[in-house]
Amino acid sequence: MQPPVNDFLKTILRSGVLDAGELAVACRQLPREQRYDPCVLADHLIRTGKLSRFQASKLLVGRAKGLVMEPYQVLAPIGRGGMGAVYLARDSRNQQLVALKVLPPNKARRQERLLARFRREMDLCRRVAHPHIAQTFEVGVKQGVYYIAMEFIPGIDLSKLVRENGPLPVPRAARLFVEVAQGLHHAHQQGLVHRDIKPSNIRVTPSDRAKVLDLGLALIEGEDISEREVVGGQGYIVGSMDYIAPEQTFDACAVDGRADIYGMGCSLYFALTGKPPFPGGSAKEKILRHRGEEPALLTERNPDVPARFAELVHHMMAKDPDKRLARVEMALQELMAWSPSVTELPADRHDDSVFRQAVESLQAAEVDDDLEAIPVAEPVDWQRWPLALWLAGGAVAAGVLLIVVIILILLLSQ
Repeated sequence: MQPPVNDFLKTILRSGVLDAGELAVACRQLPREQRYDPCVLADHLIRTGKLSRFQASKLLVGRAKGLVMEPYQVLAPIGRGGMGAVYLARDSRNQQLVALKVLPPNKARRQERLLARFRREMDLCRRVAHPHIAQTFEVGVKQGVYYIAMEFIPGIDLSKLVRENGPLPVPRAARLFVEVAQGLHHAHQQGLVHRDIKPSNIRVTPSDRAKVLDLGLALIEGEDISEREVVGGQGYIVGSMDYIAPEQTFDACAVDGRADIYGMGCSLYFALTGKPPFPGGSAKEKILRHRGEEPALLTERNPDVPARFAELVHHMMAKDPDKRLARVEMALQELMAWSPSVTELPADRHDDSVFRQAVESLQAAEVDDDLEAIPVAEPVDWQRWPLALWLAGGAVAAGVLLIVVIILILLLSQ
């Protein structure tokens, strides 16, 4: 009878996460009596950095697919949304860590609107490059999976930050939104309107910098709209109901950068009070209130906010776009007057301790069984077999069965 570790070893090889040589070395590092326990071996591979906890959890139950989508190796889930999931992954070409946003094949097949929106995001995110917008490295399709490889940004979104720690003081809120405005100014210069500015799309990094996320609903000003069910328009409302500009609820294609200024104002209101301008109610009720009601005065919800700053926020939330600040750079200049200098803030670096701790925390997190690896449409391509054959010393030919490789690994481990 084969020892129980054989199935685990086979699954590792099928996944492509490790090759036979790496696996053989790992086996040799354990005392011989511990090499045949899959759980002990998995713990050893986690401790030595060969596997993440997420990878090990899937491999131990025989799930090999979706942990490698060349050149990316999936390390841990970051989150998921309506269109798909985001994973922490490593690019094998340069060892860079990325946030890999994917649209699973089943969603692409079943929901053409989602696929069209994802394709738009793949195109639009390559048009921007700014320190306060999440950077995109690569987009493409592999194994039936549409993906966007972006910079991995440690930290917390503004929505969660405020929920956990309470409203922000004015100087900090102003400084963060200066950076949001800088990112949006760049996007607007490229002809893009974000259309979904909200606290959950503003990432606050460990160095207390702001990054604008998610161009999934972005619009190119003046573009010829042929798919209104995808981009929005009369009869199709797109956006987040707590932060959507009134004009966007009438015709989501007939908007400009002032819609983003409205979203900034609503998000600032949330940052300073802990509540959106119109809390509670259904989506329809929220839309009607954005169109026709004024929110409670900011100073009533938070007396610590100076009246002049509250006036700025309410000015950004004017119902009529013509009565708002005309351009986002005007909002930027106004906010800078309330913002402390950022020169003393450390820059976010991918080699600093905070970044490493964030990665380690994600990889060590307890695994939710509902979070699967990337649901690829076809098996992982085995590109590491030649190394396995080389380790065998030429004793077997190219067409050997997988079980032979497993036996060789066990022999090498003695």
